[in-house]
Amino acid sequence: MGARIWLKVKCTMLGVAFMAILGVSYGQQAKITSIKGNGQRLQVQVDVPTAGVYTLVSEGEVTDLDKIKAADKTGMMTLYAMIDVRAARSTKRIVFDSFKGAKQDLGKFYFGKGKQTVGMQLPANFKIKAVSINAFVPPVAPAAAENYKPKIVPPAGHPRLWVNKESLPLVKGRLEEAEHLEAWGKVKTLAQQPVQFIFDPNKEMFYDEKLERAIESKAFYYLMSGDEKIGQEAVRLADQYLTMLEFGNVSYGDITRELGRAIYTGALVYDWCYSLLDVRVKANLHKNMMRLAQDMEIGWPPFFGIESIINGHGNEAQVSRDLLAMSIALYDEDPVPYKYTSYSILEELVPMRKFEYQSPRHNQGVDYGGYRFGWEMHGAWLYYRMLGYPVFDDNIKNMPYYWLYMRTPDGKMLRDGDMFNVKYNSSADFYWKNPQTMLLCYAYSGNPVIKAEFVKQGGLPDNPILFLLLDDPKLKPDFDREKMPLTKDFGPILGSMVARTGWSEENGSSDVVAEIKGGGYHFGNHQHADAGALQIYHHGIQVGDLGLYLSYGSPYDFNFNKRSVAHSMLLVRDPAEPLLFRTKTNDGGTRFSQRFPRTVEEVLSDSWYHTGEIRASAFGKDPIQPSYSYFNADLTAAYTAKVKSYTKSFLFLNLKRKDVPAVIVLLDELKTNDQKFEPYWQINTLEKPLQSETGFVLHSQFKNVAGATYVDLLKPQLRDCAVKLYSGDSTAFVFGDLYQVKSPWPEARGTRIMVSPKQESDQASYASVFQMTESGSSKLPVYAEEKANYYLIRVADRLLVVAKPNQYLNEAIEFAVPGDQQYEVVVVGLKDGFWNMKSSLKNSSFNINVLKGNHTTSWKSKAETIYLSPGRQYGAQEGKIN
Repeated sequence: MGARIWLKVKCTMLGVAFMAILGVSYGQQAKITSIKGNGQRLQVQVDVPTAGVYTLVSEGEVTDLDKIKAADKTGMMTLYAMIDVRAARSTKRIVFDSFKGAKQDLGKFYFGKGKQTVGMQLPANFKIKAVSINAFVPPVAPAAAENYKPKIVPPAGHPRLWVNKESLPLVKGRLEEAEHLEAWGKVKTLAQQPVQFIFDPNKEMFYDEKLERAIESKAFYYLMSGDEKIGQEAVRLADQYLTMLEFGNVSYGDITRELGRAIYTGALVYDWCYSLLDVRVKANLHKNMMRLAQDMEIGWPPFFGIESIINGHGNEAQVSRDLLAMSIALYDEDPVPYKYTSYSILEELVPMRKFEYQSPRHNQGVDYGGYRFGWEMHGAWLYYRMLGYPVFDDNIKNMPYYWLYMRTPDGKMLRDGDMFNVKYNSSADFYWKNPQTMLLCYAYSGNPVIKAEFVKQGGLPDNPILFLLLDDPKLKPDFDREKMPLTKDFGPILGSMVARTGWSEENGSSDVVAEIKGGGYHFGNHQHADAGALQIYHHGIQVGDLGLYLSYGSPYDFNFNKRSVAHSMLLVRDPAEPLLFRTKTNDGGTRFSQRFPRTVEEVLSDSWYHTGEIRASAFGKDPIQPSYSYFNADLTAAYTAKVKSYTKSFLFLNLKRKDVPAVIVLLDELKTNDQKFEPYWQINTLEKPLQSETGFVLHSQFKNVAGATYVDLLKPQLRDCAVKLYSGDSTAFVFGDLYQVKSPWPEARGTRIMVSPKQESDQASYASVFQMTESGSSKLPVYAEEKANYYLIRVADRLLVVAKPNQYLNEAIEFAVPGDQQYEVVVVGLKDGFWNMKSSLKNSSFNINVLKGNHTTSWKSKAETIYLSPGRQYGAQEGKIN
């Protein structure tokens, strides 16, 4: 060769527990003894002390790199070599790509003992500089998993994937139902089509999704019909395909999803066609499924590094569908895979989700939550159908309501977490969908409202088998949302509230949808640092999130998109605040975290994950269409110690008017540990706002119907504040650092409104009123008076007593109700316990009981003075105020 070659000798020592698996003696080294060759053909001499699995790593260089890049039309320039080990079939491996460059892990290979030769046929314009060999170290199962004896095991006999002997007749009996005829027709057509497949065990092939679907359809058709000819074809194709299937060392593009799909296909054939398998085919399917499992991102055993079934890619199909299905299918012949997967699901995932799903929303947000929850539902279904009873807590059935409440009238969603599915720029008729998850959910819970959402999302035409396995034609979709409460409290784990004025999805709908977050816990990964964030939709996003999920972990992603500064919430700048998780910019927001807890004990005992407490959550007397919705949270824990205390309250008023459908009163009370720390009250909007004497005017439109949001600052008044607006190219200008991105989405050129008091202080109070108005309508007059511990506010037909968010009112209150109209008096933030209300007009006295966690009361009133005092008075009427 013309290039100089450096030899590298490496060996990774193995844990004793895996010596038997790999057949490598502890302490011995495999080594490269020489590299010989001429031109692009190399002979690498390897000396292996003990037979086992090893990895090869190559380092090289590309000649004429600029020329090759110029000729590449894909943007993913990749060079391959052909590798021969132990006279086995040649395998194609990447030696250079645009992701990892010219140093590549060539993959895992089985080596016999002794000296042997590895052949390498290099691509043109590529030279090898070094090759190294390492003993492959599989993930180490935790001791608890290694010693685990599952109490729940697969029943004897097959099938047991998606159906058992009890449910199989049920699924068969539904095939001819009118609702299933189209799907069953698709399956039959595909199953009965002959497949031209040339089998050559001496050649390898990359994955073929079309072939996998054909194999699955044939296996399902055999399960349903008993047609052995079709079943034998499924077995033959799966046996041959998995023998030839090779993913090589492809590591980009989430290839583990394709790996898992192949394993899953093999598992279905193994289980559904079990009676057609001979000993050789069983062994071959077993061997190849386990071979593929080693290359999964979570590894085998499925406990690799940071990967976990609780969060990240490990919380996708890998364990909950692919490896679980494999382990159930193989259980009789090999119970070890089931031991590991059942430990992960039953002992790790199930208890964690029982805790988390006390809040019926997903910590990974709308898109990733919908995707990952769908895979958890696969696990829930596989156990349920195998056993005949559930293993997950019933609160899993409440989760799909999250996606119903986050839906905005334009068919999109309020923002939550990293969003990859909200294509604001692509079409005004875009409708957010994840029908596979909706199918899994409605079929599991028997919920007709969720089935209606599945139908609205277009059904699941590309996966007729899953539809046929799960759908009950007797469950009819219920499209009537009007019976659902307009306000949703999401509970203590992911504290938040969504309040709506209606469920309309018409183009010109004037419905308002608002969300407030705060309190609970943070779970990392795709979850944002957004405790306390506000969102308002009215003819489009009026207040919301300006972050775009373009690539995970990029400077923009970690310094803007996932950070507080991209959201409508409070920022507090401490110049000395440390930067974590590869961040560069101090945005003043809540703690940014990429750590995630793996157990309930860890969530509760490690203060890192705690983001605050919900002080109150309540809504008006009508449980379906409440006139007001109230949320109050202590968010001190979400910030670093720069914040001594921070509380926030949100009062949403459904005015049931056409001109001004809703009003929001937002209060913030902050104390910092240094008066030099800079507080910023920030709201973000898509369109450039106008500034008024008392605040700002935001605007948006959808399908040529517009609305405006008037934002009035009651405290501090605008004249006492410094205001900064960052718009257009400076949207993501974060305290000196610019993270500009090129994107057609409007978020890339939105506006951040930052308001800070001119007077330096370690305390800051903000009181603001948001009025959502129809185009051409004027905002309503607001009469406000600040008291020591509360605000007295009058707007439209509402008279409000709103406690400052950092306390519960525990004092006598007197106020006059005007006589110009009947008012709904709403008092929020009362200390729990008994209170007495006296009226000057009616000469009446009522004792009322204010509940802990609710802290509100309301009644209708006109032309009277009200005396509200803590305590229960003798002789007063007991009950509720009308």
